Amino acid sequence: MLDPQSLRRAFGNYATGIAVIGARSDDGNLVGMTVNSFSSVSLDPPLILFCPARTLRAVETYASAKFFSANILSAAQKRLSDLFARQGESKWESIGHEIGDTGVPLIPDALASFECKTEAVHDAGDHLLVVGRVLAARVRESADALIFFRSRYRALAQSDSGGDLETNQGVHLGWGL
Repeated sequence: MLDPQSLRRAFGNYATGIAVIGARSDDGNLVGMTVNSFSSVSLDPPLILFCPARTLRAVETYASAKFFSANILSAAQKRLSDLFARQGESKWESIGHEIGDTGVPLIPDALASFECKTEAVHDAGDHLLVVGRVLAARVRESADALIFFRSRYRALAQSDSGGDLETNQGVHLGWGL
């Protein structure tokens, strides 16, 4: 049997970005949560996923929502990450946001924002796995990402020349997209 704390520490060695997932409940209320369990899945068709915990108050909203948003946060948006990581109501009312064409909340100055149609919801142990088809995407490339590593926020490192860091073999580290 794996010790949950040891496993959490091991998982924490994988650096992730931070996203705020938004949705609208059946009664029209906006919900939002901070996640680092966000990933691109496919380019054709365009799919992404996130994993809400079953203990989340709004888990049923995320499980049944027809649409959701994913807003990737910049390094300057740590405050938003902290806000949406807490339980509570009226998070969206306390920040400037827009409503997308699908009725979901969007963070205007996020690094990227996606409006998605829910494609599938799967059981995933103590979480759900929600897959969404990207219907619209906005990108802002003028800021660095908010990074989470070993249970702390981190910053992207730059080499002395100002470019991205490289390995000692000179292979560029980057996304394979």
